[in-house]
Amino acid sequence: MISRQPYFVDTCVPIYAAGSAHPYKGPCLTILAAAAEGTIHAVTDVEVVQEIVHRFRAVERQADGVRLASEFLSIVHTVLPVAREVAARFLGVQEAYPFLPPRDALHVAAMTEAEVKLIISADRHFDRVREVHRIDPADARW
Repeated sequence: MISRQPYFVDTCVPIYAAGSAHPYKGPCLTILAAAAEGTIHAVTDVEVVQEIVHRFRAVERQADGVRLASEFLSIVHTVLPVAREVAARFLGVQEAYPFLPPRDALHVAAMTEAEVKLIISADRHFDRVREVHRIDPADARW
């Protein structure tokens, strides 16, 4: 049974899960398994999918990035769009939190537009954003 509470899954989760040995690898694999099994309602946005491919393309592994993004899409339950309202909200988020990288500000904008409050991410700068609550992958329990 899928939890009714949506959890935004940040880019780092599939990246760490697919990567080499790292303290986050196991926890991120567990998070993705929980999403695939329906234990959690996994949400992401279209920008996360792009970011996965972008990261792999930067190291000349675009085909691997496309494959990982496709696998990720097969287990998330909702992919938030980046429509005009999200783009407008993004600009406000970027002004309010200039320390956020633009991609992460876009995630916050998509989350707040969709009323998603929880983000699973290793990125600690989300802790300084009052509209969302970050769950560190190492602390996630499902």
